[in-house]
Amino acid sequence: MSHSEINRRQALAALAGITAALWLPPRAGHAAEGQDSLERWKALDPEQRERVLRNYRRWKQLPETDRERIRRRYRHWQSLTPEQQQFIRTNQERLRQMTPEERRLLTQRLRRWNELSPIQRERLRGDLQRVMDLPTEQRQRTLHELRRWRELTPGQRDSIRNRIRQQRNTMPPKNQPNHRR
Repeated sequence: MSHSEINRRQALAALAGITAALWLPPRAGHAAEGQDSLERWKALDPEQRERVLRNYRRWKQLPETDRERIRRRYRHWQSLTPEQQQFIRTNQERLRQMTPEERRLLTQRLRRWNELSPIQRERLRGDLQRVMDLPTEQRQRTLHELRRWRELTPGQRDSIRNRIRQQRNTMPPKNQPNHRR
């Protein structure tokens, strides 16, 4: 079973647990609190009730550690602002609309990001912030140049890097005056 299948199953189980908590009839002693839930349960058609029960049974079969992790994630989700939740939903939709190749590239880039040291990540965040702080026209030119850079082959990139290094090596140091005789 793949990692994504496990996550998908856990998410479905979480949904089932949450659904069950909202829709299942209350336990004895909780009648006052569960009156709304009972009314919603009664309003379900038989097919919906069966689906809730089926999901609830799947939820109960999960190990307690998995159920607790799912509860924590759900509490975290509930703690997010509506704007944060919408941002996540929008990105999930964008992810669903990606082609398998686009998802593969995204996964590859995320893996590379996770392999960076904290210092490298912070440097890249700073670089991104500097680009985002540029005036609009200059930022667009910079992003255009970055896209062009990504389209180069590794050999072309190396060639450009070497030329830049050579130019740097032939330039006089910044702090010393350039004396010509």
